[in-house]
Amino acid sequence: MAIAEAVAEPAWLHTAGQIAGVLLLLELGLVLIIVAALMVGMAFGARWLHLHVVPVLREYTPKAQQAMTVARTSTDKAVTGIAEFYGWRQRITTTVRVLLFGRGAAKRVYEEAAIQASSELKIMDSSAEVTGPDTGFAPRWQSGAQAAEARGHSGETGTAAAPEVQPEREHRPEQPDQFNTLAGNAG
Repeated sequence: MAIAEAVAEPAWLHTAGQIAGVLLLLELGLVLIIVAALMVGMAFGARWLHLHVVPVLREYTPKAQQAMTVARTSTDKAVTGIAEFYGWRQRITTTVRVLLFGRGAAKRVYEEAAIQASSELKIMDSSAEVTGPDTGFAPRWQSGAQAAEARGHSGETGTAAAPEVQPEREHRPEQPDQFNTLAGNAG
């Protein structure tokens, strides 16, 4: 108390403190009113959505789900049909090739197709880096060579270390080997 009594504060400082306190209370009261208005607006919006939007969604959601199921089923049927058509086409092409040119020609075509598939797999190397634009959203795909170049290793490619993938033909014991049967019938 001795220090407080020794230093006398000027009257204008006390008045300025009172003014600052009143302004602070007014600002805080205004912020409180704004936040309360936002809460009332959000409550009103939620109630309006519940009364006007939710019934429409309840009415059309089963129809939309049914339409999506039909679209998925139709897409699956189309993809299955295309794959089956391509399989039959390959089967007929291979049969004709074996009948006309023998088993060796069919084997060469099979090996060439395996090499082409392997090279396409190298192009679509899954170990290639994925880097996004500067914003960090929506990644932009780069090939292995582009990613290595971006890292500063322009002499290296991302696909050089990828192992050679040779597809193996599935052997089904319940079915005779088509190549042997067709080649035996060809000559």
